[in-house]
Amino acid sequence: MEIREESRENWGTRAGFILAAVGSAVGLGNLWGFPYKLYSFGGGAFLIPYVFALIAIGIPMMILEFSLGHITQRAAPDAFGRLNRKFEVVGWWAIILSFVIMTYYPVILAYCFSFLWYSLKGAFLKQALPWAGAGIEGVKNANDFFYNQFLGYHQDLTLGALQPSLILPLALTWLAAYLCTFKGTKHVGRVVLLTVPLPWIMLLILTVRGMTLPGSAHGLAFYLNPDWSELAEPTTWRYAFGQVFFSLSLAFGVMITYASFLHRKSDLNNNAAIVGLADLATSFIAGLAVFSTLGAMSFASQQAGNPIPVTEVVAGGPGLTFVAFPYALAQLPAAPWFSILFFVTLVTLGIDSAFSISESVLAAIVDKTGWKRSIVLPSIMLIGFLIGLVFITQGGLNWLGIIDGFINGTWGIAFIGCLECLILGWLYRIDRLRLHAND
Repeated sequence: MEIREESRENWGTRAGFILAAVGSAVGLGNLWGFPYKLYSFGGGAFLIPYVFALIAIGIPMMILEFSLGHITQRAAPDAFGRLNRKFEVVGWWAIILSFVIMTYYPVILAYCFSFLWYSLKGAFLKQALPWAGAGIEGVKNANDFFYNQFLGYHQDLTLGALQPSLILPLALTWLAAYLCTFKGTKHVGRVVLLTVPLPWIMLLILTVRGMTLPGSAHGLAFYLNPDWSELAEPTTWRYAFGQVFFSLSLAFGVMITYASFLHRKSDLNNNAAIVGLADLATSFIAGLAVFSTLGAMSFASQQAGNPIPVTEVVAGGPGLTFVAFPYALAQLPAAPWFSILFFVTLVTLGIDSAFSISESVLAAIVDKTGWKRSIVLPSIMLIGFLIGLVFITQGGLNWLGIIDGFINGTWGIAFIGCLECLILGWLYRIDRLRLHAND
C-alpha cells in the first residue's frame, strides 16, 4: 500500500481533532437515538449489549478506522482502494450511507431551530411557550403541540402536505453546516471549541432538573432496572450494536476522513478511547435526563386520575426529545430562557455531527475526482436539502423512522462495519495497521 508523504491539510492541534471527533460521535443520537432505542428495547437491559458492543467493537473499530485514514491520508473510498481496487466499493457504500443520513439528520436540527424560535418569542415577547402546562395538562400540551400543531402528523406512509414552517429552519441548518466546513478542517477545529463543551453543561443542568421533578424515580427505575428477558431477543443486540456504530460515526467514512487530516505524529489509540468513553458518558447521562422526565410525566398523569405508564407516556423516536424535554423545561422558572439554552445546545450538539458527515462525503468526492471543494460542497448540500423536504411533510416522520431503521438494519452501518473487519483483519495485513496505531 502506498503511504502518502505529500502535504495535506491538518487539524493544527490535537484538541481540535479530539473535539471534532467527539462532536461527530456525540450528537443528537445520544439524546434522541440512544434513549428511544433503550426505551423501545427493555430499558436498562439495552445498556448491557450496548456497553459490550462499545468495548468489544466500538473503540477497537475506531482505532482501526483512525489507522486506515491516517496511514493513507485519504477519505474512505480511496483509502480502501489503496489496499486493493476491489475494496473501493466498500468505502463508497459507507459514503452512500453517510449521504442518506445527511438527508434526514438536518431535519431533526430543523426541529431544534423551530423550537428555539418559539423559545425566543417566549423570552423576548413575553409569550407563553406553546407546549407549556403543569401536570397532566403539560403532558397533553407537549404531545399535542409536537405531533398535531408542529408536524401535522399522520400515521400512514403517504407524505401529505409540506410543512411550510419547517422549510426555513431546514435551510438554516444546511447553511450552518456549510459555514462550519467551507474553510476546511482548521476552521472546524476552532468551531468545536465552543460547540462541544456547551451541550455537556446544559445536559447536566437538565439531568439535575429532571431528577428533582416529582415522580422522576418511576422513570429512573425503568431506566436502571433492566428487563433481563430482553437479552434473549436478537433485536435488542442488533439495535445495540447498530447504535454504537451510529453514535460513534463508525462505518460511514467520517472517522477515516477525519483521521486522514491528522498530523503524522498523532496518538491514535488514546484518541479513540477518549472519544468512545465521552460518547458512552453522554449517552448514559442523557438517559438519566430523559427517563427522569418521563417518570415525572407519568406521575403527573397518575395525579390527574388517568395514569399512564412510563413506557407509554410519549411515543418513541424524536418525540422523546421534542416532547419530554420541552415538558421538563416548561416546569422551570424563567422557562423560555432555559428553553433557549436547551435548543441552542441541541443545535450545537447536532451541527457537529451534521458537518462531519458532510465532510466525509465531500472529501470522498474531492479525493476521487479532484474537483474543487468550493463546487462540490454547495452541490451536495443543495441535493441534501431538496431530498430533506420529503421528511418535513405530514408523513415525513414515518419515513424518517423507516430510513433510520435501514441505516441501523441488516444492510446498514453494522454490515459495512463487518465488511471492514473482514477486509482489514483477514484480507489485508492487520499487523501493519496495528503497528502503525501503536507507533
